Amino acid sequence: LPDGRAYTYRSRADGVDVLPGDDASTVVELDEAAFEDLVTERCSIFGLLYPGRLRLASGSFGELAAWEAALNNLWFGRPIYDGRVDLRDRNGDPLDLGASFRLGDPDEETDAAHFLHTAGFAVLRGVFNRDEIDELDAEVRRLHAAASPDDHRSWWATDRDGNEVCCRLTYASERSQRIAALEHDPRLTRIASWHGAPLRSSPDRLDGFSVVMKNSDVVKGLSDLPWHRDCGMGGHPVLCPSILIGIQLDRADAANGQLCFLAGSHHHTNRIDEVSRHPDWPVVPVEADPGDVTVHYTHVLHVAPPPTAAGAQRRTIYVSFNN
Repeated sequence: LPDGRAYTYRSRADGVDVLPGDDASTVVELDEAAFEDLVTERCSIFGLLYPGRLRLASGSFGELAAWEAALNNLWFGRPIYDGRVDLRDRNGDPLDLGASFRLGDPDEETDAAHFLHTAGFAVLRGVFNRDEIDELDAEVRRLHAAASPDDHRSWWATDRDGNEVCCRLTYASERSQRIAALEHDPRLTRIASWHGAPLRSSPDRLDGFSVVMKNSDVVKGLSDLPWHRDCGMGGHPVLCPSILIGIQLDRADAANGQLCFLAGSHHHTNRIDEVSRHPDWPVVPVEADPGDVTVHYTHVLHVAPPPTAAGAQRRTIYVSFNN
């Protein structure tokens, strides 16, 4: 703390001791307001680091980040994900993590809702028809053409040739009546109802209704995202539970930069750097076609790797529903 006070978390075989002093390999400097934001989850470690509210006096940020799951477990009682999750369908059989569903059949929708609650994500086939996708595609192309790096309504990245490329449009419903109408689309509100408690659409906060746009050969910027939670900067008690419903305008696969989810991780706190070390963990890459819809809890751990093909184009409209 600025006044010199210090406390150390030290692990032992059967727990953790909190001791006075800074005799530790990793030492962090922050003030009381920042620590209060951390222990109330208003901010995460990352949410304090990026605006400069937390400074490493010794050690590495990787060592600090490795403690985040343990601190969440200690402070909030949230279990740490270790791959041992019981993923079962409504009949008690092992969940088929490659399953997809369709709207319109009550029994199948019940299966989809159970899958969403259990795995943290789901894929729904053929929700929007070709004409609807063409309409939304035209709106996204119009907004993309009008976007610029200084408009405060888009994110930009840099590709290998030095070109600035748009990787996200935010608050799209403010500039498109067709996208704004998605707020009350009965198919999307029905999917949102699967949460089981009321969620409200959120076109006016966070990123609003956004369009994620994947590009090939990006070397700088937030086009390709590492493993993360959408509440990873903080605000979990306020933001969660939330879901994002993604309307696919293009083919989603490895060539086009598909999303991958860590099944069942939305019930946990997660050691993000551990995922790549455990090939046995249930990581599920999602393949989808134009008109398909994905839905996921914002707290589920997911990754958006770079496309494997040159000239990739995957665009997804995300409609958000929050607690």
